[in-house]
Amino acid sequence: MIDFFVRIVEMFRQQPDITRMGFLSTFFRVVPESFTDADEIEYDIVRSGAEIAPAVPNLNAAAVSIALDKFTNKKVEFPTYTLDSPADIHALMARRPGENAYLTGTGAVNWLARLADTLVPAFAKMMRMLRNSIEYQAAQVLQTGKIELTDENNVTTYAENFFPKATHFPTVSISWGASGADPVQDCKNLINVIRKDGFVDVKRLVFGEAAWDKFFRDTWVQDNLKQDYLGVGGLDPRLADKGAAYMGCLFIGQYKVELWCYDGFYTPWKTTSAVNFLDPDKVLFLPELPSLDFRRYFGGYPNIKIDPVFDPLFGNKIPIDNEYDFFARVYMDEKRRTYIGEVGSRPFMCPVSIDRYGCLTTVV
Repeated sequence: MIDFFVRIVEMFRQQPDITRMGFLSTFFRVVPESFTDADEIEYDIVRSGAEIAPAVPNLNAAAVSIALDKFTNKKVEFPTYTLDSPADIHALMARRPGENAYLTGTGAVNWLARLADTLVPAFAKMMRMLRNSIEYQAAQVLQTGKIELTDENNVTTYAENFFPKATHFPTVSISWGASGADPVQDCKNLINVIRKDGFVDVKRLVFGEAAWDKFFRDTWVQDNLKQDYLGVGGLDPRLADKGAAYMGCLFIGQYKVELWCYDGFYTPWKTTSAVNFLDPDKVLFLPELPSLDFRRYFGGYPNIKIDPVFDPLFGNKIPIDNEYDFFARVYMDEKRRTYIGEVGSRPFMCPVSIDRYGCLTTVV
């Protein structure tokens, strides 16, 4: 029994290679309070200006009173995801290669091993689905400043608006690729807006596939792009092997920016059509990771175990690489003679520094 538990736990942890997934969610960092047992998350957004201090006539003059920066307090309930996969007893009857159901002792059927072989792939798939949902949240925040989630019937069940400034999500006046379009100036304009509002330099542009194709066709870009692939070692290692491609760097005005292209995709529930996380016609504008206060939170998830036999299997929760928090359990529906594997999570992608990024739509 113990060997079975050890085996299935190791298989479960190794199956979903989530360390190589999720380029956009990489920009949402884990903080000490990321993993909570709370039902809601509360945080403050502070917007500050760039005023200078006025001078007073002399030392005897009264001080000039200032007003404190305004802030917005938000209290948000964590969204909830729960998936399960049944393994009915009859399905375990199918003979595996090399097995003989008529033998006893060491040659007898190992029913727990068969259950493990059934549940582990199911857990791996559910983990991938949850991981894709986290990336989907990040993609929504970065492109719209909102999160909107739907249930299995495509009905909106969760909506949160972070109220970013509309000037950070502009649409070009002339579609890229059309006569008279100026992609570089469009980028420079949004870079300057983010610098003014967020007091940070844009360090990174992340292109959708179509936007990159049109941007690269610009003759000025072709003449000035530095495809310094020998210098990739100087890139932030947290962005490596996350599904995006580094395309080089470019000076836009006084700013040196890294250029990335991201075409990661997902499949909406009950469909077979692939959809890009990043709209192919959009470009994300981001500062360096230390300057971007985006946070990844995981809320509380009551995990009541019905069958104590499986307690050693997963424990109460499964944090993976200090990046994700999943709750798993196995229980039996005795009436249906079915074992059910279940995974749940309550992730929330929170853009605290709401004025420090933007998204440009490159088609009118």
